[in-house]
Amino acid sequence: MAAPTAAFFVVLGFVQALWPLTMDLYLPAFPAIEQELRTTPQFVSLTLTGAFVGMAVGQLTAGSLSDRVGRMRPLLAVLAVYAVATVGCALSPSVDILIACRVVQGVGSAASSVIVLAIVRDCAAGPRMVLLLARLQLVNGTFVVTAPALGAMLLQVISWRGLFWILVAFGGALLVTVAATVGRRETLPPERRRPPALQELIGDYRTLFGDREYLVPLAANTLLWAGMMGYMASSSFIFQDVFGLEEGKYAVVFGGHGAVMILAAQLSARLTNRYGLRPVIAFGACGAGISALALIVGVLVWPDALGAFLVPLFGFTASFGVLSPCLQAGALQHHGGRAGTAASLLGAATMIAGAVAAPIVASFGVETARPAAFFLAACALGAVAVVVVGRQGRFVRSVR
Repeated sequence: MAAPTAAFFVVLGFVQALWPLTMDLYLPAFPAIEQELRTTPQFVSLTLTGAFVGMAVGQLTAGSLSDRVGRMRPLLAVLAVYAVATVGCALSPSVDILIACRVVQGVGSAASSVIVLAIVRDCAAGPRMVLLLARLQLVNGTFVVTAPALGAMLLQVISWRGLFWILVAFGGALLVTVAATVGRRETLPPERRRPPALQELIGDYRTLFGDREYLVPLAANTLLWAGMMGYMASSSFIFQDVFGLEEGKYAVVFGGHGAVMILAAQLSARLTNRYGLRPVIAFGACGAGISALALIVGVLVWPDALGAFLVPLFGFTASFGVLSPCLQAGALQHHGGRAGTAASLLGAATMIAGAVAAPIVASFGVETARPAAFFLAACALGAVAVVVVGRQGRFVRSVR
């Protein structure tokens, strides 16, 4: 079987971009949703939480299923589910129905993302896998950068419902494109598939939960994502209501984080190719820890200064961009035979963390930036602690 082409991975990058678009495009519309549906910021944040819950379900089921029936049929199915659920979001008459549709939408977006991760593991290992993950992040990170700005611009001419109709069109276009290109190339041939028996699936999870070299990067990556998602869930209110930024300026700030993350991920790939995973993970962990401490000092000493919040936040985002691809590669590296299940658990853990993080931060209020800052810092320091403890047990073997 010939090696996958660059175009193959570009299409996969657009598929994986589905979930950041789903999360980020409508963030500037939170105040508008609150007003039209006559609800509260807490209930609007639950639309984000609902998506996280759906993402956790989608990740847990899709990866294991793809280990047993192949990657392409489940990928096409979940893209169709996503398109239908997004129609429901656009037509929602109440926040309750919007939350429910967001759950199903989350299933489709995350299930497609985890299958993409499994496809990458089918095609590569070691530094090559880190490179491919970084390149995928380059594609979907572009959407992280542009989605809030695009959403804010579109809100000048369409309602928040129009944003979901755009997602319907994007999901439908992806479905057609994948069916015509990627869907013709199955990366998991029948002889490499896992048996469909429940006992085998339980055995896969038992193996993963018993592997320290899998659990340590999984835990660290989960904590990093919890901090990031807790911040994201409250970012619209913090920057627009607390710091007084207009929708457009908020989108620029949010997009700046995405740009930093993209550049850091590409740096991560280069450093990993030269030095290996463990030193790069240590480097990223140091950056995350320093940024977390600076963020705490900033919001305590200069609570009204935007710069005191933004500068360490950008530092954390850069560290996140370095760490996340390496932690994902470290977790998946030694589980090529059960890549879908391993990717499912890895992704589901991050989505569950996000589902928990969003309401926790919202429950402490969005009148100041302190709750989000403290939560993000606590998660970052927790991830650093996990990495430090894990290094003592040599949780990532050399992949060079």
